[in-house]
Amino acid sequence: MAFIPQNPVARFRALYDALNAERSWTQTAGVLRYSAMAALTCDGTPDHVAGRIRDMAADIKSESGWFGKLNTELRFMVAAMLLLHGDSAAAFLAEVQRVNQMFRSAGIRRGGIYETMAILILRTQNDLKPVTPELVARFKANYEQMKHYHWWLTGYDDFPACAILSCREGSPDAIGRKVEDIYVAITTEGFSRGNPLQTAANILYMADHPADLTARRFAGLAMGFRNAGIRIWQSDYDELAILSFLDHPTQTIVNKVVEYREVMKAIRPKPDVHQTFNLASSVTFLELVQLDENLSVITDVKALLDIQAIINAQNAAACAAASSAAAASSASAAS
Repeated sequence: MAFIPQNPVARFRALYDALNAERSWTQTAGVLRYSAMAALTCDGTPDHVAGRIRDMAADIKSESGWFGKLNTELRFMVAAMLLLHGDSAAAFLAEVQRVNQMFRSAGIRRGGIYETMAILILRTQNDLKPVTPELVARFKANYEQMKHYHWWLTGYDDFPACAILSCREGSPDAIGRKVEDIYVAITTEGFSRGNPLQTAANILYMADHPADLTARRFAGLAMGFRNAGIRIWQSDYDELAILSFLDHPTQTIVNKVVEYREVMKAIRPKPDVHQTFNLASSVTFLELVQLDENLSVITDVKALLDIQAIINAQNAAACAAASSAAAASSASAAS
């Protein structure tokens, strides 16, 4: 059951502390921070919610098997999302296996962990009902629209965003045109083209505002943060997109994020600058948002974006380690 906590930042700290209290030496604190954020609207005491996340994560590990895609720390974030939606590890993973086969039958490329995340959003945004062939066909059509406009950018890492769009109203053609209008409008405000901007445009489609208004809102927030001494990177575009949904003055939003960023800096182990901005933006959104039909969608989107950020960071770390090993091996051979 979901609810809006009266004090999101205090709720986040309590959830994170409860999860972190039993963190093993092999676990990274970052995943637990994002898991706490994903579970922020789960009802129950922090200790109770944290315990249920750990239990669900253990179920996911058991059901996934030794070499399963979710036999990693990501299972804690997935556990938080399943808990929020009243799902179970066994039911979700059974659906993943079933929909994997439907994707192959539809001629959709394999997407690895990103495909699993796409199925998670297709399931949760349809009230845990079985994914239908019609929804899979809609997913494929939306993905083809992404490729039509940005074939050089679009890949399997866009599967989760494609799943989000597939759960929205409108034809794939109309969705594709509107997303592209938003993308172009934001670039005219001086933002860098690329995959982070494509992801932001996909999110902003759900705000259902004219593209020029959306772009001005996005740019206004970025300027507000820069004036507050916060540098905005491409990796922060998704935070700007989420905050753009808020119907509050720009300065109010900026002041809240700045305030809560100082709170996040006090967490131990200390998050890096990107994580403090991410976490502060998330709690600001939940504090200022009004309870409406889009809340579940946006909180799910934010959780999936955080999952993608963790996956990308893990991949980058693995590539760096492989490069270092190769360089060391070459140096040893040369000597």
